[in-house]
Amino acid sequence: MTGIGPERTDSPRRDPAGGGRAGGFALEDLRTKIGIVRDEFVDRHGYDPVEHVESWTAGAASSELAGIRITCGVNADVYRLRDLLAVRRDVRVVEARDYIRRAGPDGYRGLCLVVEVPVTRSDGVRAVRVEVQIRTGIMESWEFVATRLRTGFADHLPPEMLDELGVAAERARDLDSRIGALHRRMEDRIAGTQQEAPPA
Repeated sequence: MTGIGPERTDSPRRDPAGGGRAGGFALEDLRTKIGIVRDEFVDRHGYDPVEHVESWTAGAASSELAGIRITCGVNADVYRLRDLLAVRRDVRVVEARDYIRRAGPDGYRGLCLVVEVPVTRSDGVRAVRVEVQIRTGIMESWEFVATRLRTGFADHLPPEMLDELGVAAERARDLDSRIGALHRRMEDRIAGTQQEAPPA
């Protein structure tokens, strides 16, 4: 499980209507759509915002919600990617939880969407839910360590380790903010250079 807390549920959850093989089909389809979104992003902004894409799904006999985790370089790209995905007619966002603006109780920051993807089968079209987690590489590293700590201590971390985890989350947030500011300055500089360039 990934970072379960009283205000945070960004790990795979039960979905009686969408598990099993249908979840795998939905994941395959959604990965294709994300690839199209990445291409559109490159056309608009000149670079690919995605560092890594990872997906998961349960076995055919389970009803575990399928999921995709997308790692971006900066928070601004997390939101840009979300917007490009949300405007697609073949993807419907049914739930959004923004832990970037309001961190989870453990300090986690990221964006979590639950989307419905239409899957066509011989018995008709079925809307299958997929969880999409989008976060920065910095927060991905924090979450990797946090998950190992929770697993190692069976979700009963000593208070001093919980405190240190919170401090690390704040430092990760600060680093994300600084890198994001540098990235914005670079984008502004590129935009200014393009405006000053004489017509071809």
